Amino acid sequence: MSTEQQNASSSSYRCTYDAFLSFRGADTRKGFADHLYSALELAGIHTFRDDDEIEGGANIEQELQTAIQESRVSVIVFSMDYASSTWCLNELAIIMERTKTDGHKVVPVFYDVEPSDVRKQTGSFADSFTRHEERFKDKIDKVEEWRRALREVTDLGGMVLGERYESQFIQDIVEVVGNKLDYMNMWNRRLRVDPYVIGRDYYVESLNTWLEDGSNDVGVAVIHGMGGIVKTTIAKIAYNQNFSKFQASSFLSDIRETSKQANGFVHLQRNLLSDIQKRKVNNIYSHDEGIVKIKRAVRCKRVLIVLDDVENLEQFNVILGMRDWLHPGSKIIITARHEHLLRAEVCVRFKVEGLPEHQSLKLFSWHAFGQSHPQQGYMELSKPVVEHCGGVPLALQVLGSSLFGKTVDVCKNALHNLDVIAEGKIQKILGVSFHSLQDHDKRLFLHIACFFVGKDKDFTTTILDECDFATEVGLQHLVDRCLVEINVHNKLIVHQLLQDMGRAIIHEESPEDPGKRTRLWQKDAFNVLTKLMGTRTIKGLMLHFLPTDSSSVNEVGFETRAFTEMLNLELLLLDNVKLSGSYEDFPKKLIWLSWRGLSLKSIPANFCVENLVALDLRKSSLQRVWKGTRFLTRLKILNLSHSHGLRTTSDLSGLPNLEKLILKDCINLVDVDESIGNLGKLVFLNLKDCKSLMKLPKRMNMMRSLEELILTGCSKLVLHDSAMVIYIHTTSRDMDKLRLLSIISWTTIRSWWMWAWPRKTLQSTSFSLASLPRCLESLSLSYCNVSEVPNDLCTLSSLKYLNLIGNSILCLPQNMKSLIMLETLLLDKSINLEMFPELPPRLKRLEAKYCTSLKRLTNLPLFRSLESLFWGCEQLVEVESLLNIKPSRSADIEMRRYMGPFNLKSITSTDVEMINYLTSTTRKVPVQGVYECGVYSIFLPGSKIPDGFGFTTIYGSALSAIASSHPNLKIQGLNVCVLYAIEPGLAIDDYLVSAQHLIKVSNQTKGLMWTYSPVTVGFPTEKEDMLWLSHFQIGSNELEYGDQIRVSVEMHDFWIKEFGILLVYEQERPPSSQNNVVAGDVSMSASEYQMWTGKYFLSNHRHRTHQTQFRKRRENPAHIEFSFEPEHQLHTYSRPKDL
Repeated sequence: MSTEQQNASSSSYRCTYDAFLSFRGADTRKGFADHLYSALELAGIHTFRDDDEIEGGANIEQELQTAIQESRVSVIVFSMDYASSTWCLNELAIIMERTKTDGHKVVPVFYDVEPSDVRKQTGSFADSFTRHEERFKDKIDKVEEWRRALREVTDLGGMVLGERYESQFIQDIVEVVGNKLDYMNMWNRRLRVDPYVIGRDYYVESLNTWLEDGSNDVGVAVIHGMGGIVKTTIAKIAYNQNFSKFQASSFLSDIRETSKQANGFVHLQRNLLSDIQKRKVNNIYSHDEGIVKIKRAVRCKRVLIVLDDVENLEQFNVILGMRDWLHPGSKIIITARHEHLLRAEVCVRFKVEGLPEHQSLKLFSWHAFGQSHPQQGYMELSKPVVEHCGGVPLALQVLGSSLFGKTVDVCKNALHNLDVIAEGKIQKILGVSFHSLQDHDKRLFLHIACFFVGKDKDFTTTILDECDFATEVGLQHLVDRCLVEINVHNKLIVHQLLQDMGRAIIHEESPEDPGKRTRLWQKDAFNVLTKLMGTRTIKGLMLHFLPTDSSSVNEVGFETRAFTEMLNLELLLLDNVKLSGSYEDFPKKLIWLSWRGLSLKSIPANFCVENLVALDLRKSSLQRVWKGTRFLTRLKILNLSHSHGLRTTSDLSGLPNLEKLILKDCINLVDVDESIGNLGKLVFLNLKDCKSLMKLPKRMNMMRSLEELILTGCSKLVLHDSAMVIYIHTTSRDMDKLRLLSIISWTTIRSWWMWAWPRKTLQSTSFSLASLPRCLESLSLSYCNVSEVPNDLCTLSSLKYLNLIGNSILCLPQNMKSLIMLETLLLDKSINLEMFPELPPRLKRLEAKYCTSLKRLTNLPLFRSLESLFWGCEQLVEVESLLNIKPSRSADIEMRRYMGPFNLKSITSTDVEMINYLTSTTRKVPVQGVYECGVYSIFLPGSKIPDGFGFTTIYGSALSAIASSHPNLKIQGLNVCVLYAIEPGLAIDDYLVSAQHLIKVSNQTKGLMWTYSPVTVGFPTEKEDMLWLSHFQIGSNELEYGDQIRVSVEMHDFWIKEFGILLVYEQERPPSSQNNVVAGDVSMSASEYQMWTGKYFLSNHRHRTHQTQFRKRRENPAHIEFSFEPEHQLHTYSRPKDL
């Protein structure tokens, strides 16, 4: 296994593995499954596979069950012969059982079999089950269990290979698995890595060694080498394998190109600050302001930052500032083409060389033939190709992909001109791949390389489809040949070398006269416009100036007549370009016009825009879009964001096919024209930060296609219940009625009141949710000064996503549960919110971060299945029926009795620093008692285990015992006490990212095991150690005389100094415990926490923790075994005087 695979370590707080890979070994072990395993590990997804992880001689079945239990996601590869293996079918049954009990995630992969064959057990699966039914006649229930598991797993959907290339299929699987793992850790996502990474182990190992050197210095590493040598890939692998070891991390891609764009540096700074602070940051408006904020953020956290493709030192300094600002132990990785970007004394350098011939042949073969060596008959063809590529991985990858599936003769024809390629001419080598494309795909690639790099795939498809491209099909061809990549954000990525190649090809169209080329950008576009050299050949033109550009040409501007001869111009992309003159002869075939910083006050009547599909006028000087009505029947996207002078949208009724209208940050917009109600195809409307907008159009409810509405930051909008927006005309006779109404519930008589009085619609600036279209699926009302959400919210019956972040909401409507389609509810920073009503049954995601008044969570029966976040809710102490944290003085009397030799009253004045992993907060509070999962725990300062614990171990972490008997007494439970200390050099913030504090209680006789992870943990100081005392209430059927029990403790990043256990006996169970689910015994509450038969994980924060932080720590000695002797080691606490 490669070094990068061995070093991958990304785990949840309780799981050994990120993914469990289930497959039929005979079908896929040495092929697809092996490649998938390698790709998962390269992405930092630590994966279990039986041939790799189980030691020889081990109990394989038990090890596999444990591996499934200790994995967060299962990836099941269904192949032709999968069902013939009872081993695989048993494994599948275990996995599917776990999905029902703890929300375990499953990714079904259909490799060379149809999902319908798996679900219905037809085809090869039918043959296998015929044999199983014959073999297991006496165990037919087992066969039915397998059939049921196959039906259930196919119901989950899954990924089908179909006609795709295996390499792309594997990347897609890795992306899906990574997304499932990273949902709760959205600011530290794994980066996508090509599954075929050959010969880069040495560089990754060297980087890992440097990253883990334990130094408190701020380290800088420069990975340098020529373009296409996979410097970025090496940085991605090292990042994936190490980001979880730092308090925060960020990977900034493609700095060279991004920094050239308008506000490019500010964009990079925003991304860096968002990653470091783990929240979206938009309020940076200059790079000087960004530097100040970044300095403040990085000086208090140990961070890992990767700056990809840095061209010069200025880019480093503008983005990050001085490295002295960084917290000790932070690391910076830079990828660059220049070795001497930084002085040798301030950095470590890693020079990346090309691949040797044998590794080049292997990489080429994977992409050309789908295996590690050339197919029979292709060796002689492959060797000269590999030789000419000069060991450059990108050239090998692109050229190999272009030959995939081709015959020998076709390959020879495609490569006939390799003989004249001089060594090192990489662009010409890549050009071979380009010239192997069909003409349609060539033109598509050139358009993308010149104008659509970094653009959204769906947006690109919308534009290029109107340019007579078959975009979806052609784009897939380009992806298959590694000429274009689609990243996890659905953006189009083209390697810089490939962009250079595309532009070189266009240059060759007319080397001497740029006006006769099909596509122009920057320097050539500038010259053509200045010298009036435009021709009908030009299809696309891009010219960008920065807003601060004070060049004399930009001040004077260009003349509109420079465009007169560009009769076939379809794509025009201008930034901060000034034009003067008439627009009467402006190109009339424009499909996409992006003119950011437009200086016009409105679009002139003689400016022909009727053929436009997308119009982007961000940061314009528009005060209104146009006069009267303009008919743009093809327009689908209109973006007027950041146009601060815009006061009205003008008449929109001439845009019947408009799908997206974006008015973000139009801070002076006061009116959205009523004609918006005519936009029957409008799907997306963004009014974010339109701070002057006081009303919405009355006809919005006529928009039959609107799915997403963003009103975030529209602070002057007034939201009212539709039933209350009325005038009430009263006479003197009506006053008695009015007084009566003042003392009767409004809800009860609303309908009568509205009937009893004449009224008319309130002419005010308010709006009601009932006026919004019923088809709305996503609504954002964050930071809108909403203090009360009206009851008519329930009229939005299609709503799936609701964002109420940053409002002063006191409570939510009682009828929230009627939003039966709602899946996501965001309530972050609702500082006045104290409780929830009953929530919708389909809710999957609930975020209530920094709701500082929230103390109790009630009406959440599906709490454990929710993907929820409560970070910063420092007062949250109760989850109904699951968790209760309260001062120890309030402990139930039976709990005091069972806690043994502690006088809880005497410690109530002691304050303890507590870490809460549900809320990711720390608070100094009086000693707390924690009730959850049938376990009661307290944390308090101490120096040794109390004498009442008969058996303890110093520096040990496990004890075993045989439960003894005593006349007339039953085993009531178990007390566990741990004395632990802080690791030197670590602060409390370091412990907030780790939650691997576990007590494991195992009844080995009955095959039962409870693993408990508390929601809150006491934090020791350098001067004072901490005692953790837990009482497990265990039912009499779960622990009886003669049972062999074993107890172990894990406290990552803490040092266990002493550990003891004590069996507790009682004549009978106190009645109050029988009825208290929170304080009841583990057998009563364990069904909710069952992993599978006999195995329970008792935790209320298992899917809400950060990534575990791995550090070197003390190793505990081997387990110490003890037995309890009945006549000497009986400890009974049944009377208050024993306290």
